[in-house]
Amino acid sequence: MPEGEGAQATAMTVRERKPDPAGFQAGLIEPFLELLSNDLGSELSERVKHCEFAYVITSELEDPDDLGHVQAAWALAKCACEQPGAEVVIDVHAVRAHLAPDISELSPERPFELMQEISLLFDTVADGSVAAWTAGMRKFGRPEVMLLGLPSETSTEAALALRDLAAMLAAGERIEPGDLVTNDDLMYEARVVPEEVSHLVDGEAIWLTPSSPVPGLE
Repeated sequence: MPEGEGAQATAMTVRERKPDPAGFQAGLIEPFLELLSNDLGSELSERVKHCEFAYVITSELEDPDDLGHVQAAWALAKCACEQPGAEVVIDVHAVRAHLAPDISELSPERPFELMQEISLLFDTVADGSVAAWTAGMRKFGRPEVMLLGLPSETSTEAALALRDLAAMLAAGERIEPGDLVTNDDLMYEARVVPEEVSHLVDGEAIWLTPSSPVPGLE
């Protein structure tokens, strides 16, 4: 386990099905069955429906100074996955599921990889354009980042731009509506996410709109 404030703010709570089967199923199983089926297959999703225990890992930090809490969370997940009967780990913030054996084999010395901690999500919105946004920036005490007005054929370029912008925030950059953000000689203005697409993002988010040309955007 790492040391420091982040590690101290990270805890694991054991939840058991037996005291409240209905509440356990409704709160800890059913919300994630579709994700589990999509990421790991329907057979595993069916097995998870009958699990007896869930280990909930949380970190309470308003503005983390480093990644100690993220390291501590994965260390706890690794310990849980080394126990007999462990099935899956659900990264709620990144909207991603992992097989327990994969997490049990994580090396404590592995380098930090942003794309292991966040996901890039895409959806077509009402006007036919594509919205792209991050999921998982809450781990770093930062808002999710959203790009709008993307032509569907430029999703790769948009993903690279979104990844680079997310990396800036994960490294400590702070942005608020009205701020200008420069990345790779491109300038973006931070704005409030429009109400008509706010339902796509879970939690706080910032819309970054280019004020100079960027691949995939007009």
